[in-house]
Amino acid sequence: MKRLFLSFVAIICAAGILYAQDPMKTTSLNVFKNGTYFVVKEGSLPLFNSKARLQIPKTPLLGTYWITTQKDITINKILFSTDTLKTSRPAQTILELLQANKGKKVKLFYRVDDKTTTEISGTLLDYFLPTNLVKIKTAEGRFGYFSANDIKQLFVEENPNENLKSDSTSYLANIEFNRDPKEVKIKLVYMQAGIQWIPTYNIKVLNDKELQLEMRALVENFAENINNADLTLTVGDPNYKFGRSTEPFANPFLSTIFAPTPSYGSRAYQFQNSMASAPAMNGYAPMAKAEAGTDYVDYNEYTTEGEKTGDLFMYRLGRVSVPKNSKASFQVFSQKIPYKDVYKVALGDVINYANTNYINNNPEQKFEVYHSMKLINATKNPFTTAPVFVMNEELEPLAQDEIKYTAVGGNVSVQLSKSPDITVKNTEDEKDRQEKVKIYNKVTYNKVIISGTIEISNLQEKEVVLNINKYVNALVTSASDNGTIKKPPRFDGLNPSSEIEWEIPMKANEKRTLTYFYEVYVYAR
Repeated sequence: MKRLFLSFVAIICAAGILYAQDPMKTTSLNVFKNGTYFVVKEGSLPLFNSKARLQIPKTPLLGTYWITTQKDITINKILFSTDTLKTSRPAQTILELLQANKGKKVKLFYRVDDKTTTEISGTLLDYFLPTNLVKIKTAEGRFGYFSANDIKQLFVEENPNENLKSDSTSYLANIEFNRDPKEVKIKLVYMQAGIQWIPTYNIKVLNDKELQLEMRALVENFAENINNADLTLTVGDPNYKFGRSTEPFANPFLSTIFAPTPSYGSRAYQFQNSMASAPAMNGYAPMAKAEAGTDYVDYNEYTTEGEKTGDLFMYRLGRVSVPKNSKASFQVFSQKIPYKDVYKVALGDVINYANTNYINNNPEQKFEVYHSMKLINATKNPFTTAPVFVMNEELEPLAQDEIKYTAVGGNVSVQLSKSPDITVKNTEDEKDRQEKVKIYNKVTYNKVIISGTIEISNLQEKEVVLNINKYVNALVTSASDNGTIKKPPRFDGLNPSSEIEWEIPMKANEKRTLTYFYEVYVYAR
């Protein structure tokens, strides 16, 4: 004869999560980075008088809840109202097992006092929840009454019931169909908040031209149980005009007028993929070779099936299970891609002559040079905005930065570190002055010609390419060494904003000097 033996500890360990009896099974799940997800469910509803009941999700997003029926039946009406629904969940304590197994033959071990434990066998007639009183009828026809709090162990004879059933008040969709078969197959779709995915990248430098880029996705589920469903992770920035506004039918009260949700400053805005690329920064230093030892496979190449749909890219991860209130990590891809070492320095308007009318140089000032890696997206999918951790060939840590959204074929910079072995100095001098040459808003101005000098030194034992960006609040007229001048095509004010960009290849231990000229109008005293 089968028996179920349950101690208090075992019951607690095996406890499940409350669930409603739901005929709908999740078949596919599409998760976005902003904390929302799109779900497709399929199932069969039993009909009575052409009607069926279905639990609705707690907070479906506005306009996303839709039901599709099989071809030979249609929906006449859906009434959303509060109703009673039978629910069932695993019993979590001995007290709940007593409730679930009324009328069954049981054996109980209960505590009489601090030192004595006894047993009683018979039919479990009743369990009074408000007082925790247990009523049992023994084989001899006697009736026993005692507190359920004193029960230490419970044996149930023959087919124990391990689920606790109860009535639950729920907000339901009462669906009326055009005819009355025994059951009808439906497909349900909606969007809701509560599931999101968070990407992270890992870079392993392989040599001076190639690296291994690996992406991992963490799926966080705090909405509903997902069991054996097709999972898709979406990369992109879709437009959701009404944000987190919910369907008006989802709450049993009068709806308010909904309006588009502002997105600037919101979490969705912060994590959107279309944000501008990050500025480039610093680099990695070669590390000593590790001692000989066990050979490990430090990286592998793999990829995940995906496809571009309009402006979005979707990773297809296949069938997965992610229980509610849990997180799961998935490897998405790992591929070799080319990169370049890039060194950058930004030089502002060092004397700001337009406002100061004064030359104040600091010839010993050194401007910070940053080393970054310029990644070329040679994969078949775009990079999404995410943190990136960088290691060298020996798997030693170099830096942590962020990869911004990068289309296929595009490039993005990952900052590594400052580069103190490349020095940059910038000084300026007045070369010429023309008195009272311009009247602007009835004020007379002088025109001053300023010459600038940039001294750069590569103190490293390797060749580098240095990218220099120089900004002035004036009109740049010339730049040496093929510097590219950027200035507004039309400017009606006094002094425009101008930039110069250089890309200078430098040999090991090389020193070079760059020059430029600009003209600036200043108040004639």
